[in-house]
Amino acid sequence: MSGHRARLGPGAVAVVTGAAGGLGQALSRALEGHGVKVVRTDVRGAPGVDRVLDVTDPAALRELAAELVPQVWVNNAGILGAADALGQSDEEIRRVVEVNLLGVVHGSRAAAGVMVDRGGGVILNIGSLAAWNPTPGLAIYSATKHAVRAYSGALAAELAGTGVRVQCLCPDGIWTPMLQSAVGLDSAAMPFSGRRLLEPGEVADEAMRLLAGRRLVRSLPPGRAVLAKLSGLWPALGVASRNATERQGRRHQARYRERLDAEERAGR
Repeated sequence: MSGHRARLGPGAVAVVTGAAGGLGQALSRALEGHGVKVVRTDVRGAPGVDRVLDVTDPAALRELAAELVPQVWVNNAGILGAADALGQSDEEIRRVVEVNLLGVVHGSRAAAGVMVDRGGGVILNIGSLAAWNPTPGLAIYSATKHAVRAYSGALAAELAGTGVRVQCLCPDGIWTPMLQSAVGLDSAAMPFSGRRLLEPGEVADEAMRLLAGRRLVRSLPPGRAVLAKLSGLWPALGVASRNATERQGRRHQARYRERLDAEERAGR
């Protein structure tokens, strides 16, 4: 993999936020597979986490960026906040916005500040297919991911010519602890409405392919991405199909509840 004046391989340093979660772990392993030294950060201490870092603290992010001067910065930290829009608490709404959106903004600014000075680097922001279309039950989450995609594009344009690339990965639902914790919530049916959930490893592999190229946004899987984009262009389609889509999601949730029970019985 290579970027504008930033080679990603032995000797390169990457920061991954939200590294204690399923996707964060997979992204870290994938980068390490390319010889990159990964500094795994998370808001909580956990096995394998190198630094405790709160992405809502811009000063802490700037300090870490100045200390490490990484070639790669992955804004992966995020929370779901699944709930009906009118029933969601003010505190939860604030927290989702602070982590999912402001965490990306603060992390991107911290990383770009040192990358521009060194003449190169790559910032990877983790979005979602919910960044393309209205997602009932995940209204705030969807809003933050729309904003992450928009911010990534705007920042990429501003940084053009500096040697710093900004990219955004928008995956469908992933079988990680975040969705596992929501497998019984009716408000979280939408992420389960596809044929299957993605596995963390395959999303991390797509992230490596994205980092290896110049593409600004990659959405996956391709078929679901087309549907999500169409629903975003014509929101009335998403509103009209909501009931059918949620019914399908709840059927799939039942299947994944069985999988989760089996994994817990197996002690995984």
